[in-house]
Amino acid sequence: MVKKLSLFVAGLLLLSICTFSHTSPHGKNLSIHIKKGININDLAGSTEFKNRTGKEIRPGDIILVYGSTWIDQVIKKIIRSDYTHVAGVVKSNEVIDILPFTQAGYKNLRLFAGKADVFTCDTLTDDQRRKIVDYVNRKVGTSYNYWLVVWEGCRYLLNWQWPYKTGKSGLCSTLWADAYREAGVDLCPEAIFPSPRDLADSRLLRKVCGLK
Repeated sequence: MVKKLSLFVAGLLLLSICTFSHTSPHGKNLSIHIKKGININDLAGSTEFKNRTGKEIRPGDIILVYGSTWIDQVIKKIIRSDYTHVAGVVKSNEVIDILPFTQAGYKNLRLFAGKADVFTCDTLTDDQRRKIVDYVNRKVGTSYNYWLVVWEGCRYLLNWQWPYKTGKSGLCSTLWADAYREAGVDLCPEAIFPSPRDLADSRLLRKVCGLK
């Protein structure tokens, strides 16, 4: 029991910092000012990444990120998944995600090249994609939810879940899961607060390609 509790505490600490490896080389989140009013013309795939991957990447697509640092390795063991972070496409070459000690914000898609896979939902309409993008745009500037990190830690390490309301904040994976729910698509109906593993296992998502 002591060993399990020690692992639990260590896991919570690691979960809170696991995504530092997905920030810029200087450790800063590359967030920019909030953007509103997505145009229908922005719903075209990323030309640059389509040329490099041979696949179309569209706004609303999910980016599941994996890493090779020692922190990533521990996180993978805790949640039993190769993926430790989630972002999502909002327009050509631009994504939105959220990291510890930062707020939800924009990043360039190429930052994830070589360490992420692209997943899409084939049933999404253009209107649903707009709703997903509009939702995450409204969430830019919201804070990271550390209590939800504790909740996820209890879920995976102690098999314990309790009623909890997140309010306006969330995690990288819940941000995008909630965006899909806003558009009427529940990617993980069995998970209240989906993790990167839950999204990767979703029957509604199909892997399109790896970012190169």
